[in-house]
Amino acid sequence: MKPLRFFISVALLTATAATAFAAEKLDRAMVALRSGETSVYLGWRLFESDPAGRVFNVYRSTAGGEAVKLNDVPMAAGTNYVDATAKLDLPNAWWITPVALPRGGQPVEGAIMARVELPAKSPVQPFLSIKLKDENTTFQKIAFADLNGDGQLDYIIKQPSAGLDPGTANFSPDTYKFEAYLHDGTFLWRHDLGWNMNMGIWWTPFIVWDFDGDGRAEIAFKSAPHAATREESLSEKEGRARGFVVTGPEYCTILDGLTGKEIARADWVERGDPRDWGDESGNRVNRNQIGLAYLDGKNASLLVCRGTYTRMVVDAYNLKNGKLEKLWRWDGDKETPQIRAQGSHTLLAADVNGDGRDEIILGSVALKPDGKVLWNLGFGHPDIMYMTDVIPTRPGLEIAFGYEVAMNKNGLCLVDARTGEIIWGHPYKTTHIHDQGMFGDFIESVPGIEYYGAEQDGTGKWVYSATTGELITEENLGGLSPRAIWWGDTSTKAYIPGRSTGGAWGGGGEGGVGRRGGGLGFGGPSAIMKYGAGKIGEFEGRLIAIADIMGDWREEIIVSLPGEIRIYTTTIPTARRRVTLLQDPLYRKDVALQTMGYFYPPQLSYHFRLGVPPTLKKCEITGRGTVTDFSRRFRVR
Repeated sequence: MKPLRFFISVALLTATAATAFAAEKLDRAMVALRSGETSVYLGWRLFESDPAGRVFNVYRSTAGGEAVKLNDVPMAAGTNYVDATAKLDLPNAWWITPVALPRGGQPVEGAIMARVELPAKSPVQPFLSIKLKDENTTFQKIAFADLNGDGQLDYIIKQPSAGLDPGTANFSPDTYKFEAYLHDGTFLWRHDLGWNMNMGIWWTPFIVWDFDGDGRAEIAFKSAPHAATREESLSEKEGRARGFVVTGPEYCTILDGLTGKEIARADWVERGDPRDWGDESGNRVNRNQIGLAYLDGKNASLLVCRGTYTRMVVDAYNLKNGKLEKLWRWDGDKETPQIRAQGSHTLLAADVNGDGRDEIILGSVALKPDGKVLWNLGFGHPDIMYMTDVIPTRPGLEIAFGYEVAMNKNGLCLVDARTGEIIWGHPYKTTHIHDQGMFGDFIESVPGIEYYGAEQDGTGKWVYSATTGELITEENLGGLSPRAIWWGDTSTKAYIPGRSTGGAWGGGGEGGVGRRGGGLGFGGPSAIMKYGAGKIGEFEGRLIAIADIMGDWREEIIVSLPGEIRIYTTTIPTARRRVTLLQDPLYRKDVALQTMGYFYPPQLSYHFRLGVPPTLKKCEITGRGTVTDFSRRFRVR
């Protein structure tokens, strides 16, 4: 196949609007890892607020001694550096400073921007480790948010890792607990959900965000009156829903992120008669999700959701003055005709029409910021759902869907996020496209983003060009849900093949007590692959999240190991320079949504190969240290 070549003008950079939400305060997240016997990898963030052409100096001090500047000229390419001259049997510290290059004048060096240390004789390892309070604790979900307002991302876990699925009635083996840790691993608090909250992702969605705008994040989650023992709980003792809680009050509760104290509480979307949601077994009624959107373009609103396969209801709230104020309710049963069974295993929020306010993608149905229907495909329940700027020559965002329901065509398809128009679709019958597939530019020889999806029974696996709808290959890239990740020295992603753990429920960290496999578990090391080139890295532990949470713009792999949050980061140097992905609104919200529902790697609101978010209108510094002005025409390749 010949590579496609096309040209893009700067006008397209503004085709996708970014929601004008309050920028999150972030530090440089500088990281130092011993990457070889004689080398240390350093990485740090670039910000949207950095002036175009910002350059850096890198310094090192060994054992508290004199500072040594490591770069001969200010660094104009990349925000990472490999130090191959440090005495690693001694403790070392590194820091960066900005350098202004006034036209016709001498360089002017600024104050230290970030500093990091490495103890003497640190081991060669591509990860950072946060030790948990209990050495045997494993966790199912993790959030990254600033809990104390210092600009550093802290950690909130939901533990243990085990979980039930509502499709198989059973008693919970334990209770879930939230635990909060500061960036340096300092334990803050634990909150036990109690025995009235069944273990499993669909009973216990949570999300961590600064909902009141005070610069510190809160934890929003589904809760019920606390029961200290299983015997005290409201779980059904017999019948089709044996083991499940299907009666009693349910709440949306907000905790202060720093203290764990309750701030506010509102009623969760009521169950009513569980049969109205599809069955008597406690299955359909217990499909809950939680999310966020900037419905007015300025304030973060909380979305409380019940229903995926049958009835669907969404409540929207704002957190103001310590209270949850309800904005609206959308109930698919009150639409004419009714809208049912269109839900996904996650939800998405982005400004799809350029008015500065977020729309909400629930699955095959999308809502406007006021809770009215924007469009409804009517295709039913999708397992796969990713949104980004797939086609840079087409204004706005697109959504890739993969359908669990049987389809005569379009079981894999690409849809216009603003209108719901089908751009292209798989032309043949599908029976059950399953799990999260894979989405990203992971084949270097093919321009643009690729889209991988597979039948549950293994009868079909397809890799499409998401841009053109052209079938690339029917190769098995590793089960139903491999994960694409920015890791190497190019804009092409690496990927992590999926593998079954036999007892894990769902893919990528959904839990442990269930009825099917698919997670990346606690067994041997998992590979990081480059398409066509084999393994370029590996990691241990259950894969829980993928996000750009430290170092340069490339992503980290966050895993659960007993007693440990382990964060793998690339140590491959790159001259490519990018703003931290966390400052893109869609990407940041996607990262936050990894704490509920299925695990979908986050996506950007702009086409990655354009180089910069549409809000910047700046320049990218290339590997040769030259400036590419996006006001000129340029080639995407």
